[in-house]
Amino acid sequence: MNIRHIALGLIAAAAIAPAAMAGQKNQTSLQAVKFANIDMARESGEMKIYFDLDLTDLKLKRDQQIIYTPILVGENDSIAFGKIVVNGRNVALKEEREPGRRIADATTTVRRHNGTSQTVNFNAAATFADWMNYSKLYLAEDVCGCGDLQSQDRIPVSEFDNRPAPKPSMTFVTPKAEAVKARAEKGSAFVDYVVNKTNILPDYRGNRKEIAKIVATIDLVKNDPNVSITEINIHGYASPEGPYDNNTRLANGRAASLKEYVRSLYTLPEDIFTSNATPEDWDGLRRLVEGSDLKEKQEILALIDDTAMDPDAKDHEIRRRFPQTYQFMLKNWYPGLRHSDYTVSYVVRPFTVDETKEIMYKSPKQVSLNEMFLVAQTMEPGSQEFNEIMDIAVKTYPDDETANLNAACAALNEQNWDKADSYLRKAGNTPEASHARGVLAMNRGQYDEAERYFNEAREAGIASADTNLQILERLRRLAKQNR
Repeated sequence: MNIRHIALGLIAAAAIAPAAMAGQKNQTSLQAVKFANIDMARESGEMKIYFDLDLTDLKLKRDQQIIYTPILVGENDSIAFGKIVVNGRNVALKEEREPGRRIADATTTVRRHNGTSQTVNFNAAATFADWMNYSKLYLAEDVCGCGDLQSQDRIPVSEFDNRPAPKPSMTFVTPKAEAVKARAEKGSAFVDYVVNKTNILPDYRGNRKEIAKIVATIDLVKNDPNVSITEINIHGYASPEGPYDNNTRLANGRAASLKEYVRSLYTLPEDIFTSNATPEDWDGLRRLVEGSDLKEKQEILALIDDTAMDPDAKDHEIRRRFPQTYQFMLKNWYPGLRHSDYTVSYVVRPFTVDETKEIMYKSPKQVSLNEMFLVAQTMEPGSQEFNEIMDIAVKTYPDDETANLNAACAALNEQNWDKADSYLRKAGNTPEASHARGVLAMNRGQYDEAERYFNEAREAGIASADTNLQILERLRRLAKQNR
């Protein structure tokens, strides 16, 4: 194959085609030909070009010869790919009689049979150069035989664009503002009581240490100038052994006793202190059995879950059928089922953007998702600071769909596909979540799946889905071009 480089001046000539050529005398020939099955690809270090040149509408005089030259033009360089020589009847006959008349560097030479369907298959390759990453293929014609490519008419054939695809457009969602920022601090205290008694003895066994846990939590909230306590609740639990009625009395009485003792330590309004009870902590027992390797685990779980049996019957049946296991649970698990859960509920005042910037790093739980997002809005999307806030938000509110969606979008901007995937599993099924899943699929090369997600998002009104669909098509072309 004959491939020759063209002077850089050709690029300027290419820039004026094809509009400026409309009135030139030789444009008729170029207007008559058509192209099909065009393929341009970077493959094995070469730029490969293929197209079918349809001559069906071309009428050539008997003594006429046209030379078509495919030319690839880039910003600072260009290259010609051989020649397609089309001869009229008389020219073809002369070349048959006198082979020396033939154009030596022709890639393809054909005789035009006017009025018939005729196609020329062109296939060429050249060593790939960087300037070809964005280049245009033209077809130039020479009817004078002078070979001056710079003065020839030409028409565009195709374009090769191997530039990196732009980053996909992300859609972050502004979290809803909280009308009241209600929060709670929770814990469990294991306060001991004399057998069958409900009154609290602060110095009995380890009670001082357990009561101190409750006091420390209350003080932590009470001494924070940004919050106001709304309720301090004590919820008592008894273990399942013994009569249910007596356990009801003990659980309620002990919770009320502990509540009153804690209340006496403060000057807070009396009505914020409340207590209630669960007579027997069967849920806690079930969790312990479920997480164990007891050989009778399934049988015991079936008894615990039996809604037809009353609590006393369950306890009796477990003790009767599995006496050794029952003694194990009684000794090792039941003491932990006699606990007092405490909840300190409070509300947090609203914060300004400047306040949020400081508090979100010290006490992120006090800051709402909306307040965090407003701070993020003061930063460049995709910046390290912006992404850090999205990360704080999802760690503070790990089950919130909006927090997970925004964290996924930040991870996608960082090109951390696995991290984005984990957040998207908890991001819900909103159009914005579908859009983000499309971005993830696109970056993983799952183009059909990405298209489905983007179409879902577009139909739901997500404007950036259109942009990303265009990027998707560009990536598909790049994949096809780089074989």
